[in-house]
Amino acid sequence: MKPVYISFSCFIKEIFKDAMLAAMTLLPVILGLLFKFGVPLLNALIAAQTGKTDFLAPYYLLFDLTIIFSTPVMFGYAGLMIILEERDTGILKYLAVTPLGMKGYLRSRLVLLSAIASVYGFAVEALLHISAMNLVQIALGSAFSFLTGIWLVCLIVSLAANKVEGLAFSKFSGFLILGPFAAFFIKDALKYLAAFLPTFWFTEFCMSKGFYAVAALAVSFALSAVYLALSVRLFKKKA
Repeated sequence: MKPVYISFSCFIKEIFKDAMLAAMTLLPVILGLLFKFGVPLLNALIAAQTGKTDFLAPYYLLFDLTIIFSTPVMFGYAGLMIILEERDTGILKYLAVTPLGMKGYLRSRLVLLSAIASVYGFAVEALLHISAMNLVQIALGSAFSFLTGIWLVCLIVSLAANKVEGLAFSKFSGFLILGPFAAFFIKDALKYLAAFLPTFWFTEFCMSKGFYAVAALAVSFALSAVYLALSVRLFKKKA
């Protein structure tokens, strides 16, 4: 594992050499603080004007899930730019034939980064959540985001021919938030049009109880595992 940790330390140094990429790692905390103090304040202001005390309260879970789902995307974006640069310059192919190997490369560039993102997201949510999410749900959300961070970066790298295309494709990662919005705002069967999104099922888990909640949780992780397997395979072919 020593080559993996050496490679990972170099990877982190490259990320923090770029001020914009380094700033991406602070966004979850900034958003968490904004939601923690700004959203209840806004809800109170609306209540003072309209008398509706629960105008935003039903959607507190949506704000918390946004943090959980976006944290791996923010960290993944920082890592994505480095990975694309390494591929464009041929460094990726070089590292793949060293003792590090392709598996070690994936661990140092994706697995460890996503693991840090998921722990980071858990800490932010545990301290700053505004909904009734409990620690078990937050922990499951962090585990879910761990898988999401890996397959999303793999997919973008596989689709992008260069850093410019990678930047363009990364903007489409926002589609992940469509899952929670479908679960929250579409009340009939039409919401299942978003069933291909693991984030939809995890939101259904958080909003439900009983067997359906357990089934939704299982589907969210199963879909994530399928996307992970497919995206890693594409990554290896493209690399």
